[in-house]
Amino acid sequence: MSAAPPIIDIQPFLIDSSSQEASNVITNFRDAFTTWGFCQLVGHNVPPTLRSALLANAKTFFDLPLEEKLKVHVKNGGVAWRGYMPQGGEGTHGRIDQKEGIYAGPEHPDDHPQIGLPLHGKNQFPDTTIPEMRGVVLEYIEKVSELGRAVCDIISMSLGMDKEFVREKFLAPEPVALFRCFKYSLKEAPKEGSNIWGIGDHSDFGLLTLLIQDSPGLQVLSPQKEWVDVPVIENAFVCNVGDMLDMLTEGRFISARHRVIPPPFGTTRISSPLFFDFSWTANMVPFPLDHLTPLTAEEKAISEERWKTTTFTAVNGQWWQYLAKKVKKVFPTLGLPDFESNVAPSSRFTIEVSA
Repeated sequence: MSAAPPIIDIQPFLIDSSSQEASNVITNFRDAFTTWGFCQLVGHNVPPTLRSALLANAKTFFDLPLEEKLKVHVKNGGVAWRGYMPQGGEGTHGRIDQKEGIYAGPEHPDDHPQIGLPLHGKNQFPDTTIPEMRGVVLEYIEKVSELGRAVCDIISMSLGMDKEFVREKFLAPEPVALFRCFKYSLKEAPKEGSNIWGIGDHSDFGLLTLLIQDSPGLQVLSPQKEWVDVPVIENAFVCNVGDMLDMLTEGRFISARHRVIPPPFGTTRISSPLFFDFSWTANMVPFPLDHLTPLTAEEKAISEERWKTTTFTAVNGQWWQYLAKKVKKVFPTLGLPDFESNVAPSSRFTIEVSA
């Protein structure tokens, strides 16, 4: 077993998904997701220049005076939940994360069927001070979402299903894509022995996460249950399994715990995850995997123990119901249809917004 999540060159699959080389890619994905729950992707079609432009725009944004960033505060965007998240706005296990961020997503026109619902709507960017940022972020979301769709094709085939299974059953008519970009930094030098994290030990919520990072700090819990560094690889995407994908595969794919060590005082770390999730109305039904070798009693027990650390208690309902419940703490006045929830409201956010 390697000392870090495996690196997978996805290019052969993108060229010809029926080739022997693509078959090797599929096998490598299955091995990575059933052991680590993480891998690093190279050979994708996201231009390096776009990645560089995103990181450059992010640095410019985070270097703006606080009063400029607060002009696009997430609270100003209502339920779309897009804009600037100040440091102190998020926490993990009751501890404040040492980061600030900007949230975005695909632009939704006024006649979009989900307009006015959580996580849908208009973006907020500093169009006057950084006019190119909007276009860069929106192009980045589009290109990385294309990569997410390709990864879902690989997931389908790695589990012995038709290539289009996840696309047709879980992504149509469009996936929910939640863009985040974070700047990690310490406001003051930590005291000796202090237990401070950029973001604490957690697992991700949904389908997939696709992340870029400009410097070290990300750690993942290895198959041997040891914390190991996820190295920075030029033009690579860190790709990891979310909690719901873990449960839909009956625990075959692992949603691994991970965390971020804050950078040394006086330095910064920028990372940008795209949470590539199911469509708003996708039915959360376990994948049809009866054709695979059944899990052993021990494997089932391990999965059930892992699920105790997630916010889910069952697979049921549509994806929007999970998301809406997840953001209920953020929008306490948000009216939600009745739903026997299988997920608890998020404890990550410290900011409330009027719906």
